[in-house]
Amino acid sequence: MADATSPADRPPRLATWPAGKGADWGAKAILVLVIAVLMAVPGVFVFSLVLDRQHRAETVTQQVSALQGGPQQLLGPMLIAPYTAPRPPANDANGVPRPQPPETGWYIVSPEDGAANVTLKASTLHRSIFNVPVYEAQADFDARFSPPPQSVNLPAGAIVNWQAARLVVGLSDLRGAKSDVTGAFTDPTGKTPIMFSPTTGLSMGSPGAATSSDPVALKTSATTYGLVTAPGAAVVASKGGTLHVSLRFTGAERLSVMPFAKSTAVKIAGDWPAPSFDGGFLPEVRQLGGHGFAAAWSVPFIARGLSDHGSTDALSLDQLGAKDLGVSLVAASDPYQAVMRALKYAVMFVGLVFLTFFVFEALSGQRVHAAQYLLVGLAQMAFYLLLLSLSEYLGFDGAFAIAATATVLLIGLYAGAAFRSRARGVQALAVFSLVYGLIYLLMRLEDFALLAGSIASFLGLAGGMYLTRNLDWYGGKAAAKPAAAAGA
Repeated sequence: MADATSPADRPPRLATWPAGKGADWGAKAILVLVIAVLMAVPGVFVFSLVLDRQHRAETVTQQVSALQGGPQQLLGPMLIAPYTAPRPPANDANGVPRPQPPETGWYIVSPEDGAANVTLKASTLHRSIFNVPVYEAQADFDARFSPPPQSVNLPAGAIVNWQAARLVVGLSDLRGAKSDVTGAFTDPTGKTPIMFSPTTGLSMGSPGAATSSDPVALKTSATTYGLVTAPGAAVVASKGGTLHVSLRFTGAERLSVMPFAKSTAVKIAGDWPAPSFDGGFLPEVRQLGGHGFAAAWSVPFIARGLSDHGSTDALSLDQLGAKDLGVSLVAASDPYQAVMRALKYAVMFVGLVFLTFFVFEALSGQRVHAAQYLLVGLAQMAFYLLLLSLSEYLGFDGAFAIAATATVLLIGLYAGAAFRSRARGVQALAVFSLVYGLIYLLMRLEDFALLAGSIASFLGLAGGMYLTRNLDWYGGKAAAKPAAAAGA
């Protein structure tokens, strides 16, 4: 019986790979592989966009942080006094010895032992879509001083003016100070109140004024580090006593204490749920919980590795700061780091999706154009853009759930339409869900991401090889049971 349906009303005939008539699966596989590699090009652009957004976030963080005092590095009480030391004569242009002005500098004395107890209350400041961790803290120092040393670590003939000695306490940025720095010195004769004030012309870095051409001096001089001082007469005149000092200040991102005494004990506690301990020493004791943290350090004299007294060449802020005891207030998850880690595996995941499409194409015989592979690859690049943009608002987990769901639905439905098969669409949804679940797993494993990614790549390749084991790579469709057909 003739078909009464007009040609215009008939559904389009499905294009297939005709056996033996130019159907070259090997060439198609190479073409698909080339397209997968080419997806690295838009991936690079997405990666550069992530770096740009990360730089923007860091810039905003630095701006907000500076207004709050920035990362604060605390220096506990130390004794400092000016000294002069003779210099040998130097020959002038005519070879005649000429006397030289004496060397001047500061002589620093560490207390015998010291303790710092710091408590911080953290919060988050918002600017635009970026968040900056900040804190308000209270620090209490106790330092036990002995009388000034009888012999000093200076050249012969040097004189230390102990009558002009000063007590110093430091804070990275004095703009963060929320109250005046006060203290009290207690010795057998009684208690002496101590009032600290800002100072100029005093450096615990390289002697002399710091210049922009001397980055070490610039970093450690009084121009970049906030020193407050008080008269040290009570300590110099005493046979030994204890100084107590209190600080109340604000800061952002990080807080640390320098090992200011020969033996230093530090305790830092706060309500930030995700601290990161860093610096020259890790805490001996730490307690972590959802409501905060507490950590304790103990640095003996031998571990500090610095002299207990000496000039700024032997005992400086730069040397003490390199061995500080600190905690950083880090976000529970950094969306930019997570997206960049996902991008590093982008080619592998694009390859897995392309491999799935190629296997469906080979098993069904339904022809899929190279442009369709390209669209699928671009859809996966759009996933990373969605992940990046949504992470800035929702955090990584929520952003991943939305971006992955949208992308899996898009390419799954597209697979069903491309292969004219609802079953293929369902299978694609299942496979792509596994692929994006693997991406999330890799982002959370971190240290084991390479191992998991390597195993996943191997299993995906092995599955593709198994499903296409009977494919005639020179042309034709896959034969499900070639042996049975030959026997018939």
